[in-house]
Amino acid sequence: MSQPAPAAGAENAPEDHGELYGAFRTVALSAPHAPAVVDRDGTVSSYATLLDAVETAAGRLAAELDGDDVLGLAAGSPVAFVALYLAAAKLGVVTVLLDSRLSERERERACARFDVTRLAVDAPGPAGGASFRLVPSPGAESRRARSDSGYEAGDFVVHCTSGSTGEPKGIVMSQAAIAARVRLWSGDLELGPSDVVLCALPLSHCHGIDILTLPGLLTGATVVFAEGSRSTGRGLARLIEARKVTVMSGLPLMYQMLVSAHRVPATALRTLRLAIAGSAPLGTSTQEAFLERYGLPLRQVYGLSEIGAICFDRTYVGKGSIGRPISGVEHRLEPVPAGDAGTPVVHELHVRGPALARGYHRDPAATAEMFVDGWLRTQDLVRAEPDGWYVLGRRSGFINVAGHKVGPLEVEAALRECPGVLECAVVGVPDAGTTERVAALLVTGPGFDPDAVRRRLGERLLSPQLPQRYEFAEALPRTPLGKTDYAAVRQLMNTGKRDGT
Repeated sequence: MSQPAPAAGAENAPEDHGELYGAFRTVALSAPHAPAVVDRDGTVSSYATLLDAVETAAGRLAAELDGDDVLGLAAGSPVAFVALYLAAAKLGVVTVLLDSRLSERERERACARFDVTRLAVDAPGPAGGASFRLVPSPGAESRRARSDSGYEAGDFVVHCTSGSTGEPKGIVMSQAAIAARVRLWSGDLELGPSDVVLCALPLSHCHGIDILTLPGLLTGATVVFAEGSRSTGRGLARLIEARKVTVMSGLPLMYQMLVSAHRVPATALRTLRLAIAGSAPLGTSTQEAFLERYGLPLRQVYGLSEIGAICFDRTYVGKGSIGRPISGVEHRLEPVPAGDAGTPVVHELHVRGPALARGYHRDPAATAEMFVDGWLRTQDLVRAEPDGWYVLGRRSGFINVAGHKVGPLEVEAALRECPGVLECAVVGVPDAGTTERVAALLVTGPGFDPDAVRRRLGERLLSPQLPQRYEFAEALPRTPLGKTDYAAVRQLMNTGKRDGT
């Protein structure tokens, strides 16, 4: 079997080459018959079976890729995705994680942007298997060689940001950085072989691969895959009960479904020891309802793909708190000038640690803005209180209301507590003057009363925070991951015509 030519600079590559593969292989050899993954169709693969799939995938990559190739991992099958990911880690192949649901045009654009030359996509095969095929990426014949692509020795994975607030970027990470985020996070959760981890998120996203799948597999746990976007509350509850899930993490929408599910007894979730929400703001009403119905705290995790998990509400403060930084994450709170004397003190959060990415692919301006002297400027503004921290919103997303900095997440949190408000998104829209107005897009249900909403917000928010414009929709626009698509919300609000409630 032929081997790929050494990647540019491979002779000077760091010693972490294959680190993730090596860690998985050690676990697999120590417990070969233990269940490693459960596919969406219920097929169970042992650690020995998954290791065989990884070795097979590595052999094919070695035979079919050249040293200059950049792999686009677009397999929709979770087992194939994991096998290819770990195989690429073994060989040190630069791998761009792509959502398998991208349209042909979106995939072509991503391949061009991130210098992908070969694509790994699904192929027909047995249920629960790791079948895939390698194809040239669109325009690969004109793609630059890896040595000219901007990737460096030691680069391994490129995460594509969701683009919920703007153009997606490619976050470049080494195996050492990924191994660090997996080690730190799984340590804080005390994951082990007795755990069963539910993953209902795409593996192309940091939450799905770095927060759920890799921490599970590298600690000997079982990872159960589910199609979160197609699940119902009853379906999720049945899966948790049947598979004896002990740890789950996902979008708040998953927990909203579980809270509102009919004919689901509280005992259905009795095996859970940790229920975690992340990747989007969590409403306190959902936290309280989940605790009341199932008797288990719903904890919030906060992080960025650039560094993984940052904060976790491990002691359960609740009330929408993100808790405090996890082990191994250093923080710095930079004060932000307040709009007036009555505004609570807020800070921009800066963090650093071994899990930090190198920067953005071929985007030196964005890299210089976010990565400064070894620190990541999250651009998220937080309110730091003794019991825990609270995210108020991104610095770039704050709304300038006559000089007052309004955090949209605070307004959204207040709106979610109003009867009849099922979902909401808050953005700034241009005002007739030189500032902005607060605009809210609402999804409403039974019990919604505009006057009651106005009174409730008046009790909780300062005058500049009060929405001056409302629009209504049957559902919020969302990114492929399921996050609110604020760019689409802003476009809708800027073209809408309905003012006031």
